[in-house]
Amino acid sequence: MRLVSLIATISVAVATAYVPPNMELPSSWTDVTQTQLTPLEFRSEAASALEGKDDVSEAACIDAASVIRQHSGSLGCIAFAVRRPGEDKPLDGFGLFGVVKEVGVDDPGLYDFYNDYFTYPLYKDESQTFYTALGTRKLAISTWNPIKMFRGMRNMSKRLSKKNISGNYKGEGIVQGGIIIFDAAGKARFAYREKTGSEVPVEDIIAVVKELRKEGKSQSS
Repeated sequence: MRLVSLIATISVAVATAYVPPNMELPSSWTDVTQTQLTPLEFRSEAASALEGKDDVSEAACIDAASVIRQHSGSLGCIAFAVRRPGEDKPLDGFGLFGVVKEVGVDDPGLYDFYNDYFTYPLYKDESQTFYTALGTRKLAISTWNPIKMFRGMRNMSKRLSKKNISGNYKGEGIVQGGIIIFDAAGKARFAYREKTGSEVPVEDIIAVVKELRKEGKSQSS
């Protein structure tokens, strides 16, 4: 039994030692579980017109720890901190939810984002605790070279067009978001901090998900 326990401990240590590029928790990370999140409810345009209510409504606040537990799969959950609302199916064993910074600025756009691109539960993080934990990083111009700027904008436009993603410039779009991966115990383990104009590192996300899956199997054996 001691040998099995030792092997399991070593396996967990190996699993948690591997952190691929872009997925380390930033030095700014703080516990986000006590912050209050506001569940957002979405109505169809027809229902909104019939009821005379807005497309997006807010429910009573709940703490982030409860949100994480509610959306946790057998292995954990993945939280998307959205910079500005613009899919893949949830990864096996992981639930998904998202947080946004504001409502009431472009609710039709938020409704389209939820309906067309991210059909998972959304919450308003009014205190922006998730964004602060990610470092409150803001968009910045990386080059003043007009040729590079044009090429960067053109390439980003091509990527969005290829994915049939459209958007606008309403609302706060300066503070960048990211992706946080929590384990089954609700502990933040990995984080990707958004890099504007770059693709989400899907391979890195899959890599850490696989590591958490291995860790879960080791702990259950």
